[in-house]
Parts: sequence; C-alpha cells; structure tokens
Amino acid sequence: MHPILEEFLNDWVWPTAPGAGGAKFRLRLTEEKCIPGWQGLVTSTVRELEAGQGAGEDWKRRLALEGYAAEGVQFSIKQMSAQLMSISLEDQARWIDIQRMRARQVWDECKHSKLHVDSLSGHGWIKRERELMNDVEANFQPLSSYFGQGMMFAHIHPLARNAQHYFIEAGAYLTICIYERMVDDRLVRHQHLSQKAEELMHFMEGKYQIDTYCTTPATQQIVEQTLDWVLGFFQGRV
Repeated sequence: MHPILEEFLNDWVWPTAPGAGGAKFRLRLTEEKCIPGWQGLVTSTVRELEAGQGAGEDWKRRLALEGYAAEGVQFSIKQMSAQLMSISLEDQARWIDIQRMRARQVWDECKHSKLHVDSLSGHGWIKRERELMNDVEANFQPLSSYFGQGMMFAHIHPLARNAQHYFIEAGAYLTICIYERMVDDRLVRHQHLSQKAEELMHFMEGKYQIDTYCTTPATQQIVEQTLDWVLGFFQGRV
C-alpha cells in the first residue's frame, strides 16, 4: 500500500465515533471496494505526474484547463444544486444537516475553479478568465457520464450521494497530498493546497452521513448500489 494512502486511512478513515450505527457497514465497503480504487488512483496519479514533470511545462497548463473544465462555475452550480433537490420539501427538517453541507459545497466548488484560473494566469497562459470561454479544453468534460453522475442522485435517495462523497472526494484529497509532496511550483501547489481542507471536508461529509444514517438494510443497500455505480464510472465503465 502506498504510504500516502496508508496515512490517510489511519488519520481519517479508520477512526470512528462511538455509537456510530453505520460504521461497520462503511468499514466493510472501505476494505472491499474503496481501498483497491484509492490505491489504483494514487499509483496512476504518481505515475502520470512523474511523466508530466519529465516533459516540460505543458502538463501544468493541461492540469489547470482540465480542472477548470471539471469545476467551472457554470458546471459546479448545475451539478451541486441538483444535490439539494434530492430532498423533498416535506423531508427538509429530517435531513437539514445534509442540506446545509450540500449548500456549502455549491460555494466550495464554484470557488475551486478560480484556483485553476490563478495558475493559468500566473504562468502567463491567459490574461483574464473570459479568454477560457474560447478554449475548448477549458469547457470540455471528456467523461460522458459526468453530468449524469451529478444529476442522478436527485432521483434515487437523499443518502445516495454519500457514496460519491466518500469515494470520489477521498480521491481528490489523496491527489492533493501527492501534489503537495511531489511538486515545487508555487502556483501548482497553491492550485491544490488551497483546496486540501475542502476536499477532506467533503469526504468527511460522506463518512459522517454513512455512519449516522446508514443503519438499516434499506439505506445501506441504496448507498452500496450507488457506490458500485460510482466505481464503474471511476473505472470508465459507465
């Protein structure tokens, strides 16, 4: 196991609050399904970063453009706002803490795109963000299921998105840890480290909600089925 992943598991995954009814379920999912995916992500990210660093500066530009395409303001508002619709009006009081976490994420994701703009501008590739409207790379999401992934949760169950939070957001945090240790460029570091606490918070959102609410076979089934779908998406099968 890669040391970065092992450190993440020890610090943030294995510790469990006393009395957390869904923790046993979460830990089973972690060992059976999440760890293999996280290990693959860490290994491939390290390999891709090493290859990019050995081929000039263009990898920094592509990294920022890909980040902006995935987290631009327009995309973030559309995808994140859809999560708020997964809870009907009559159930708002029951799931109010979930709604508050997701409302905060709308802001987080919109803010994140500005860090990619900072890197592109600081390196001299653009003068202002408006120029990105004419750049296909800054507006093209190559994963055909990305928008579907964001919108599907609204039609399943209020807890379904926890699977995405727990698995994907952990991957985002691990990626940042890799860049923190392997990259010296101050703009690339800023682009990533400024989001480190945010990505960890989103992971912890998923962890908290699974531990707190996934205490019955019915709620556990919803999350496990969604995680299986997310894993398929992550591995390019969806």
